[in-house]
Amino acid sequence: IEPICLPNFGEQFPEGKMCWVSGWGATVEGGDTSDTMNYAGVPLISNAICNHRDVYGGIITPSMLCAGFLKGGVDTCQGDSGGPLACEDMSIWKLVGTTSFGVGCAEKNKPGVYSRTTSFLDWI
Repeated sequence: IEPICLPNFGEQFPEGKMCWVSGWGATVEGGDTSDTMNYAGVPLISNAICNHRDVYGGIITPSMLCAGFLKGGVDTCQGDSGGPLACEDMSIWKLVGTTSFGVGCAEKNKPGVYSRTTSFLDWI
């Protein structure tokens, strides 16, 4: 565990970019929190795809972003909220998002939803 950089105002991270999530949350839906920190690689998903009727049906706002696999299998889970969505940019790790919510854990068409850090830089 170490400090992470914030992204720049207006900085964009492309759809499909592999980023990392970590936390001590459950490893299965409804399970206990973990005794060890876990981490996983997840690709960023565009808000357009995440807002598709088969995914989140329009509830994803510009201050949110999605990451994960639409086929499911890898995701954050209960107990991971508030943890980092970290992306590497030219050898610098940046806090692109903060774990917010999802439907279940690692479910098909229900990727993780994150607070978009660049939307809150003034507040931070």
